[in-house]
Amino acid sequence: MRLLTLSLIAAVLAATIGLGRLLDNLFYYVVPNSSSVNNDTVLVLEQVGKDLAATLNAIERPQDVVASWPQQGQYQLSIMPLTQIQLPKPLVQQVKSGEPLLLTNNNEVSLYFYLEKQQSLLLLKPTFAINPPEPSNLKLLLTLLFYGALVLLIWIWTYPLVSRLINLRHYAQLFGKGQLDKRIKVGSVSYVKDLEQEFNHMAQRIQNLVSDVKLLSSAVSHDLRTPLARMRFGIDTIAEETNLEQRQLYLKRLGSDVDEMTCLVEILLDYARLEQAMVKIDKQQVNVNLIVQQCIDTKNQAKNSTEQKITLQPSSESFWVVGDPKYLQIVVNNLLQNALQYGDTQVLVNIHQSEQHICLSIADDGCGFAGDEKDLIKPFVRGKHAVDKPQGYGMGLAIVQRIIEWHNGEILMTQSQTLKGAEVIVKLPIQTD
Repeated sequence: MRLLTLSLIAAVLAATIGLGRLLDNLFYYVVPNSSSVNNDTVLVLEQVGKDLAATLNAIERPQDVVASWPQQGQYQLSIMPLTQIQLPKPLVQQVKSGEPLLLTNNNEVSLYFYLEKQQSLLLLKPTFAINPPEPSNLKLLLTLLFYGALVLLIWIWTYPLVSRLINLRHYAQLFGKGQLDKRIKVGSVSYVKDLEQEFNHMAQRIQNLVSDVKLLSSAVSHDLRTPLARMRFGIDTIAEETNLEQRQLYLKRLGSDVDEMTCLVEILLDYARLEQAMVKIDKQQVNVNLIVQQCIDTKNQAKNSTEQKITLQPSSESFWVVGDPKYLQIVVNNLLQNALQYGDTQVLVNIHQSEQHICLSIADDGCGFAGDEKDLIKPFVRGKHAVDKPQGYGMGLAIVQRIIEWHNGEILMTQSQTLKGAEVIVKLPIQTD
């Protein structure tokens, strides 16, 4: 919203100040300055009046000259006693000192000059208009031009905003109709870029929640139904069994089914809580090399088979990303566990940097993927080569995918060129200052 505020301020300033000054300069360029015309005319009148006053003051009967002055000329002359005009004392002193007195009334101008010998005032009044007629049509045209340009400027500013809001409403309607995969294409320059990004995040979270509901219903209908059916059958069998040893065996099997259900429920709850936990994810600078090395050490200490070997390709460079170390450790542990479970003897771990990402690669020498890479990231989906592997529920890659999404990264699954088995590549954005 910062861009919206700044652009609004810029548009208002440009409309009120810049556009106004532009039209003012245009007006004064087209129309001559009336004040300069008035000043030049008044200076000429003052000079003419001074010459007439000096001439009339030198003759004996100036009234005769004024009486014979043509009445239809450009100037009207008259002589009146000083006492006939009520003037403030400062103005009277100004006139007596030889300075002309200028009085205006609307468009009429009157100039008074002092005749010392007659103790009277000479009045010079031009018959032509000093103030030029105002170009009303031009002023009206420029006013209309100003408001037209103002409306155009406001429209230029509001059009991108309105179009983006209409686009946001369109995607919100599609989302409300059930098309949960719809996302707004956020432009590089947009007044509501933050709002569009938040809408996409909200849509992704809602889609994840809906997927979680479907996941839970699927787990209840399939994965929980099997141990429940075995428990029901076991309870009925125990009720009919009289052999104590056989009853103990059935009770042990019931305990195994209960443990299996407990484990599955815990996995479901952990996965469901993962969405809520990611909202409060504690992102910080994380050393990827250190996280991977710690996970490898833990796996080496915990694995039962000494034939499998985890190899970390050495690197003299430290790779840093922004993320939650606890969840990044879960990612590495899950991928290492899958590689150890489906690999034969060797697991190869590599960390390198591309132009925009830190890439973590974990490969094994097992059978690899069987063309089902896209399905493996779905919850409770296991690969075709996992039939003979009793461990796991097919949740490892689904949890990895969810964590990587919240770290703005991506996960790729391919065939290893080195070990000829499966290879999973996790790409995390590089930390930039």
